[in-house]
Amino acid sequence: MSIPSTPHYGIVLPDGSQIVHGAGAKVKDPFTDIPVTLHELSPGSVESGPAFKGQSGFIQFDTSTRLPRHVHISGSTDGDEGQHLIHERIFVVGGVALVELSGQIYVIPPMSLVTIAPGVPHTWTACPEGVNITEITGLRAKSGENLVSSGKFLMLYEYEEITGFFPTAQSKRLNSVRDYVRCDDLESIRIPQMNAGQVLQRCHFVKDMEIIVPK
Repeated sequence: MSIPSTPHYGIVLPDGSQIVHGAGAKVKDPFTDIPVTLHELSPGSVESGPAFKGQSGFIQFDTSTRLPRHVHISGSTDGDEGQHLIHERIFVVGGVALVELSGQIYVIPPMSLVTIAPGVPHTWTACPEGVNITEITGLRAKSGENLVSSGKFLMLYEYEEITGFFPTAQSKRLNSVRDYVRCDDLESIRIPQMNAGQVLQRCHFVKDMEIIVPK
């Protein structure tokens, strides 16, 4: 019996990371007698794929929370035997996030899943207050009002394996742990503080299956 291939959800970036939002998910009403709509952001994998068994938790971000750029490597410290690059999965629950992936900054709307491919340098902060997401993407808040960033967002995180923190100034995807170069100047590898206008100039916006670049 042949094994079915894993269905494709969301947007796959050139570095192998994946962003699933809105129509990029599988939306279904699984019951005829229970009024519930299921938004499936990951189909799982019937093939050889990541099994998330590392740490998981949440972080409440505001614009003062600017993580240094980093990658994730199995094990808790440099030099652990048998280390390898691992996946990370982030769910943006509420608010609007900024994530840098391989040197490009993306504006991530609420209720999005970002799966970061192994070896992709990345960093996060909250989208500055006042960015009108509706004007760029047409997305609206649940109330029907314009979706405008508040300068805060809630992140749920999950790692493929137990990992530590590996800061780097590198922006291109690493092919192996041997490529990793540590950076201890953490301030230099954060997403720069921006205002709403600078976000429109420097960032790409995610909507459903699209990456939108403001004109």
